[in-house]
Amino acid sequence: MTTINQQGYWYLASYPKSGNTWCRVFITELQRLAALQEPEKLNLNRDLQTGTIASSRHWLDDQLGINCCDLSFAELDPIRGMAGESALLYSEGERFHKVHDAFVSPASKGRPVVNTQGCQGAVYILRHPEDVVVSLSHFFSWELERCLESLVDSQAALVPSERHGGNQVRQHMGRWDQHVHSWLDQKQIPVLAIRYEDMLANGVKTFTALAQFLGLPDEAHLIETAISNTSIDRLKKMEDEVGGFVEKPKGCERFFRSGRTGEGAEHLTLVQRKKLASQLKSGMDRFGYEGPEGASAGSD
Repeated sequence: MTTINQQGYWYLASYPKSGNTWCRVFITELQRLAALQEPEKLNLNRDLQTGTIASSRHWLDDQLGINCCDLSFAELDPIRGMAGESALLYSEGERFHKVHDAFVSPASKGRPVVNTQGCQGAVYILRHPEDVVVSLSHFFSWELERCLESLVDSQAALVPSERHGGNQVRQHMGRWDQHVHSWLDQKQIPVLAIRYEDMLANGVKTFTALAQFLGLPDEAHLIETAISNTSIDRLKKMEDEVGGFVEKPKGCERFFRSGRTGEGAEHLTLVQRKKLASQLKSGMDRFGYEGPEGASAGSD
């Protein structure tokens, strides 16, 4: 039996700014507590090593045996899912891999852009799209309207240039609802969907389900302590203690900001909110996300 089948690996998939990093910090802290390590405080810039992001160019270069910069994204996407089949990175406990890509891209010829061989499943984290717009605006220093247009753009992507030489390759996301459905409707690997709002309001239940799905310790005292140790307020304090989180982009004041729900309703205009509700109706209705004035998504 291979190492990957013995250990298994999982994806932590989400549209950006939906709670993915919070999940990764929780997983790190839960494993630390379960291992009975010394009660030294978690260091975000040293200890958050749950696994390589699936869009890492350097990892793809190594796994595919090519220089990704020599390929266009249309050439790269159909073969990205082969990465990991011959030389697996899923070892040494780093088995929970962040993904912002949709499960397939327009260029991937119907194939997943991530490897599914030996994969035990994916946790899909989602958040009300109105709040995603506001969080993206602070994260990328973009105008709210630009962020809104990204969520309703079927061609939306991170690193969207034709060629790439940075740390990550293009990540096709598409519209927010397309991204949601791409992961939840695929049949190749099991998936657990969790909402950011439930991570806040029903933390014990939500994080216990997460731990059980990932095969992690689920004792109540461990879950409760890990939740307390990784609250949004604690994360903001930890970010200050390390002088800024390494995953924070240039121009962004801080990675962990308010963590609240309902900011979209406070900062977006009624017209903007109705546009999201109308164009993202299928995904919003599926998870009980209401549009403006308490109406269901898509209402006038």
